[in-house]
Amino acid sequence: MDNFWRVVGVLLLGWVAWDLYAGYTLLHDVIYKETDPTLYWTGVSIWLALAISCFFSWGGDLLEED
Repeated sequence: MDNFWRVVGVLLLGWVAWDLYAGYTLLHDVIYKETDPTLYWTGVSIWLALAISCFFSWGGDLLEED
């Protein structure tokens, strides 16, 4: 299951890269950087935070004993 979240994280990082390239992001609507930069950067920051969080395990299997 850990690999699944890493794949999701990579896909979300790709989403962020596309948002930066294209100049718009998707939240509840299409947000363009030129028309609403504050909401645009907030949306990109949210996607980036979600992407980064996928690489950290918050699960309960900290130590495995033999």
